Amino acid sequence: MNLKRHPLLLLALLCFSVNSQNTHPQVLIQSNKVISNEFIGIGFEFSAYPHADAENAEWGKLMTDEKWEEVFERVSFIKPKIVRVIDQANWRYLKGFDNKGNPLIDFESEQMQALYKLLDYCQENKIIVILGEWGQPYKVHDTHLNLQNSFTGANDPKWINLIIKNLKHLILDKKYTCIKYYNLVNEPNGYWATTDGDWDQWKQGASMLNLAIKNAGLATNVALIGPDSTPYDNPKSKYKGLDWARQAVLQIPDLISAYDVHDYPSKESIRVGEFQKTYTNLIKYADSLERKPFILGELGITGPSSSKKNIGDKYSSKDSQLSVYDYDYGVDMADALIQSLNSGFDAVIAWDLDDAMHTLDDKGDKFQLKRWGMFNILGEELTGKKEDSDLRPWFYTWSIICRYFEKDMKIVKIENLNIEKVRAAAGISPSGDITIAIVNNSNKDANFNLNIKDFQKEKIVKKYLFSENNRIVNEKGFPIPQKDKTTISNQKSIKVAIPAKSVILYTSYN
Repeated sequence: MNLKRHPLLLLALLCFSVNSQNTHPQVLIQSNKVISNEFIGIGFEFSAYPHADAENAEWGKLMTDEKWEEVFERVSFIKPKIVRVIDQANWRYLKGFDNKGNPLIDFESEQMQALYKLLDYCQENKIIVILGEWGQPYKVHDTHLNLQNSFTGANDPKWINLIIKNLKHLILDKKYTCIKYYNLVNEPNGYWATTDGDWDQWKQGASMLNLAIKNAGLATNVALIGPDSTPYDNPKSKYKGLDWARQAVLQIPDLISAYDVHDYPSKESIRVGEFQKTYTNLIKYADSLERKPFILGELGITGPSSSKKNIGDKYSSKDSQLSVYDYDYGVDMADALIQSLNSGFDAVIAWDLDDAMHTLDDKGDKFQLKRWGMFNILGEELTGKKEDSDLRPWFYTWSIICRYFEKDMKIVKIENLNIEKVRAAAGISPSGDITIAIVNNSNKDANFNLNIKDFQKEKIVKKYLFSENNRIVNEKGFPIPQKDKTTISNQKSIKVAIPAKSVILYTSYN
């Protein structure tokens, strides 16, 4: 048809084209409306491979220098800003007791050398470390020494003194300035913790440790983080679930320099956005009394795997998430991370980096791996499957968001994004660099225009796309951006077309 002969039809088509563009929602990045001014960054649980760190470890010294370099190469792509290194005295430096009951300490052990290798990397790369111990030594299962019940709890002066000796060695002797926080007992409100939900015991231990840190002259180097609790309601505990965090804010703000909690929400709660609402309220409550960093110290997602891959794998413990092999776990973890940033968390730490770091109850049974990782660096050695060491889909989304949300950024508000199951987070640096992460966790493609207000720079942004049929990686499996770039400024919006069940990241960082 010759449209020149039908001017009214031509006009109608032009109007339809303009109107169809204008019907796309106008989403606004409010660069002056700040969610987090204390943003620290994103990272993961990073353990020094307690079952493979020494000749007398359960698996022998499988973590050779070459294996460590493989891990560090992958970590260097992720560029974590903060990691959580939780350990156990009897895995590293506590070797028993003499006949007078004094602890036998060895800071030169093979196990300590593995920890130094990890901390050396963090020191060199300016990564903040949360150091800590899972619980009192020997109350958990120990395969090296038979010295159960050597300590009476988190408030045992013997354990507090032992922690101080270790901190003085690491901070004063070894000069690890990367260690900024100390975590006394993992998830102390849980029945699985050595405190078994005993708030008073944990609170007294935190008070004793805080005073001991000051008396040792370490207060300018390291501070306590807590309560490290979960939403679990322990019937033995005087406080339930999130009330542990609220009580920490109310009762012991002078003991703690940063608050932290853990959560493993369901896939459904992530997909409908419940997670963000829960923690927005909690963090607002804490900030209303005294503003200090609030950290999500462990994040993983529960729910069944969407595929049959690795289900029934004889190497997986019951404490595993086999969805790590699935494409959609990459979408869900990105969604959870975006909601975490928008709720006000100043740092978010994933559980965890590598399957080879932990086993069920940390007994070292290779048939009881905790499969939550982005890979298993000892896949061939432990399972006979070299492909088990390959990067899994969620490495893609976690790494690009972690890499490009820098620690000097302000996390800012995004308004008018009212498309169901589509969410976004944005960070802006003092130099004017910008990173925007967008997730579409629905089953429909979504389109909108992304505008930025009060942004004085014009920035060229590159785009990463994580979709089931289009996610570009290099020969090592690391994400690389799409070929197309765009410009963002006060005057120019980004036309976002995000496929169903996918993630897009825009960043101006080179």
